[in-house]
Amino acid sequence: MVPFRNILVPLDGSELAEKAVGPAHQIAVAMAASAHRTGETAVKLTLLRALTPMAMLAADPYLYDEMMRMNIDEAQAYLNLAASTLSEGKVVVETKTVNGSPAEAIVQYAEENAIDLVVMSSHGRTGSSRWVYGSVAEKVMHHAPCATAIIRAHVEVTMFQNRKMLVPLDGSELAERALEPALALARAVGSNVQLLRIVNAREPMPESMTPAGEQVEAALNEADLEERSEAETYLQRVFSSHENQHLFFDVQTTDGDVADTIVTYADANHIDLIVMSSHGRSGLGRWLHGSVAEKVLRGANCATLIVRDQRD
Repeated sequence: MVPFRNILVPLDGSELAEKAVGPAHQIAVAMAASAHRTGETAVKLTLLRALTPMAMLAADPYLYDEMMRMNIDEAQAYLNLAASTLSEGKVVVETKTVNGSPAEAIVQYAEENAIDLVVMSSHGRTGSSRWVYGSVAEKVMHHAPCATAIIRAHVEVTMFQNRKMLVPLDGSELAERALEPALALARAVGSNVQLLRIVNAREPMPESMTPAGEQVEAALNEADLEERSEAETYLQRVFSSHENQHLFFDVQTTDGDVADTIVTYADANHIDLIVMSSHGRSGLGRWLHGSVAEKVLRGANCATLIVRDQRD
């Protein structure tokens, strides 16, 4: 099954926003090849420009209509130029302009056109406006009805550059919802997939302890070993349930922040794409969209793809 057949790239006329076009087209081409092999429908890549209404001109309908027409013509010419640089092949490339504030217009377009992946940079600049993380990209990520791939401005590692993807799991079904899209994408582009489970370390006991304290230390060490063993067993089960010679797994122990550990692991292992679900649950803890996944997105030195739980 091809997970991403209708891909959207919002553009605002800036080089930063255009940073998303190449990776999106690469995904589209890979998905199109997979769809062709399985006889599925064609893959479409849409370049979208949202035009913000000009409130100051609203009092003069004629001037307003004329300026909007000029803006639409200019935006369409820009999109046509961007599209002309893409070798379509089996990918259907379209360009669209819509009216409205960027975040709302992007989300609405995604809802009305069955978009299943939005690829965008974390911010861009057009005149005095700016797409800041926490503004357009964040709103789209939170409200789009589909997966969202974010490429932040500082990211230097090109998506699929090293053919290494990372899927952090916390033992929950919700976190595992990122796995199938990640594997499908990895198969299409020829990437390895690394599964990662983080287990928490505890503070070391004081060096000077009573016999009772030593017994507590021994019990805690046993619990630590059991937790790591459970994590390894879990990943082995997930690994064994997928026939993929490019799938690997690892368990890391941390006494710090889970998101920081994921980012550090990604850097150390030359990961070029992190794929996570929007949230997951493990015991009493929870990977909230505004917690682990969002921290990873903000801190990662590579692209991040957030897969929404469709039951949200």
